[in-house]
Amino acid sequence: MRDQRVTALGLAAILILSGCSAMRERRWSYCAVAGGLAGAAVGAGTAGGLVNAYEKNRSDEHTGAAAGGGAVVGAAIGALLGHVICDPTEEAPPPPPPPPPPPPPPAAKHIELSADTYFDFDKATLKPAGKERIDTEVVGPMKQHPEVRALVEGHTDSIGSDAYNQRLSERRANAVADYMEAQGISSSRITTKGWGKSKPVADNRTKEGRARNRRVEITE
Repeated sequence: MRDQRVTALGLAAILILSGCSAMRERRWSYCAVAGGLAGAAVGAGTAGGLVNAYEKNRSDEHTGAAAGGGAVVGAAIGALLGHVICDPTEEAPPPPPPPPPPPPPPAAKHIELSADTYFDFDKATLKPAGKERIDTEVVGPMKQHPEVRALVEGHTDSIGSDAYNQRLSERRANAVADYMEAQGISSSRITTKGWGKSKPVADNRTKEGRARNRRVEITE
């Protein structure tokens, strides 16, 4: 009779434990108890059965003691099994979003500084207005985009000798580059070139044309 009760209890606990594995929302405590019951029943039944089968001079107390010990061991194993079966599984976190694409490089920029407006007459000295424009249109963007380089080119009109105009165009280009460096732009990012009067953009035979030809161009 005792064996029948143990067997019935074990079957019931095993059914409960089986149901745990199919539960969508698993509860560890519920399944651990069910596992303990199932393990205790199996352990008790196994130990008691072994005593009955192999010991000739057995007694009810001897069989009960063996069943009790088997129940303890079986309960521990069953509780652990219930934990393994019913331990909640954590879903893997979603992958991190891809990094944003790098900003596009700035569009190429061409700035023209009129020598009559931004330099003193026949000199390579930048006026305050010229410095302000360079700060806004050249230095600021180059600080924001360290990969940008600048080409500074000086030009003159046709009045005067070739050698004089060549030197003046170089001095004005260098004056712009020196100011850019003073504002924090590395000299390695600046290239200067003086063209003298060799690349006019207007007719040197007119006053207006000569004014247009006296210039410094900055290309980024």
